[in-house]
Amino acid sequence: YNKWACTHNFDSKLPKVLKAKPVQAEDAVARFEQGMLDEHLKEIPKKEQVVPFSNMILRDAAIEWVIVTDQPNQALGHPSFKKMIDIAACATKGVLLPHSNGTRDEIMNKFRTQLMNIKERLNVS
Repeated sequence: YNKWACTHNFDSKLPKVLKAKPVQAEDAVARFEQGMLDEHLKEIPKKEQVVPFSNMILRDAAIEWVIVTDQPNQALGHPSFKKMIDIAACATKGVLLPHSNGTRDEIMNKFRTQLMNIKERLNVS
């Protein structure tokens, strides 16, 4: 270990090694302080877990969505909501939904496209 520590410029904190070193004022204080592991630790990326499907889990999630987003109860029966659920049901590895900025940008793009289509239909310059 000591040989490896020397060749890799590793500062050994073993008691024998610390006693053999000449004691300087800074080292005396540092000897009694606990070292930090921060530089050696790495954050493990979180894997997105796919929840296995069941009608009960879907029902609970839908009711929670109605409550949290303050939707009317009829929102769950709306055809566009059902279409979204049917599309998501085909996903095998979960779904990624855009964040608020991405959603806003998509809405604006769809609005502009609709305006262009209306202009073309009405032949307005």
